[in-house]
Amino acid sequence: MLSTRWAALVAAGTLALSGCAGPAGSGGAGLQAPASAAPAARADATGAAAQPAEPSPAATMVCEPEIRERIAQILALPAQPQPESTWSQGLFSCIYRLPTGTLLLSVQESATPAAARAHFDALKQRIGTTADIDGLANLGFPAYQSATGTVVFLKDSFTLTADATGLAEPVGPHGITRTALAYQVATDVLACWSEG
Repeated sequence: MLSTRWAALVAAGTLALSGCAGPAGSGGAGLQAPASAAPAARADATGAAAQPAEPSPAATMVCEPEIRERIAQILALPAQPQPESTWSQGLFSCIYRLPTGTLLLSVQESATPAAARAHFDALKQRIGTTADIDGLANLGFPAYQSATGTVVFLKDSFTLTADATGLAEPVGPHGITRTALAYQVATDVLACWSEG
């Protein structure tokens, strides 16, 4: 488990980073943009809003160059990894196939903050044993982690998951845990969202 002090130091360093520009011309990740700025959603047969036709810039941030560069720095890779992405039923996933295994970053876009909270809570049950991330380490958002390498944050209508369970441990040149890596990458994404 991450110590609160260590996690707070990582978070502070992460939030001090700059250059999270989001997709070209987006002006940032756009998490704070009004709902009208979200991708157009299709309506189902009942007229209820369905999932957007495409992911938001906030969701795709997990695959953007800023995050690829941070992963390369943390793991001392010779070049930025080139992830694969998928979009299905409101879930944008970015799969990083790294030399020591797989890192999965995903963002579930929910219709409302309440729906996002329900997803966040259901995911916690599916993951199994978790510990809440508290104090400065949670950056003011609901968050939890597993000892096996999964970290989940909730912000507005977005659930961010960093799943490093597919990586060999210890991770990287500094021999950190999978959970520490997942936390660091997740807070890098949150820093970019905050700049949006």
